[in-house]
Amino acid sequence: MSTRGPLLTLASVIVVAGVLLWVNALVGPATAPTSSSDYSAPTWTEPVPSSPSPSPSEAAPSSPAEPTALQAVYAGRTGGGEATVAVAVNGDRAAAYLCDGDTVETWLQGSVTGDQVSLTGRNTAALTGTVSAGTMSGTVTTSTGQGWPFSADEAQPPAGIYEARTTIDGLATRIGWVVLPDGTQVGITNVDGNRRPAPRLDLDDNSFTLDGTAYEATPIDGVATVVGQ
Repeated sequence: MSTRGPLLTLASVIVVAGVLLWVNALVGPATAPTSSSDYSAPTWTEPVPSSPSPSPSEAAPSSPAEPTALQAVYAGRTGGGEATVAVAVNGDRAAAYLCDGDTVETWLQGSVTGDQVSLTGRNTAALTGTVSAGTMSGTVTTSTGQGWPFSADEAQPPAGIYEARTTIDGLATRIGWVVLPDGTQVGITNVDGNRRPAPRLDLDDNSFTLDGTAYEATPIDGVATVVGQ
């Protein structure tokens, strides 16, 4: 009887230990508490205000496009066919030549403003014209006071004004031509004030022959000085 008590006590201890092991296996290992060092506080970023888009009224106005400088040649006749006339325009400058192929001629030069052309020459010579839809129309007055309306169409080379200067027998000589869009040439040779029809101009190389000597003419582009020379 004296050994029965300790045996019962030992059995009880073994049973309790077994129960505890079984419960521990069911529950699993306890999760370690999160330390304060593992916790990151949320960060705060100061919002940056966006710049408002300018309203249409605040936007800088666009500059108007610069008009294209006019560069062209206009060739035609006076209203009654009295003479031919050609005008070379180059930006804000222009030059013109009027002649009848016999004795009447006038050189003019001046300015261009927009579609308005205003030229002057010796004495009372003047030309005023308006450019519209590829045509220049207006009035022209010679240095002797003869005046006519004129109309000249825009033309491609070789149409235009041609000039040559030389000396014949010691006398200053100037030859001018108007070449129309259809190739017609009208010109005058002026030898120290004595005028006569000009020789034919070879439009392939602008050469001509006067009194047996070969010369070369120069196209007038509107910038060259043609008055007072």
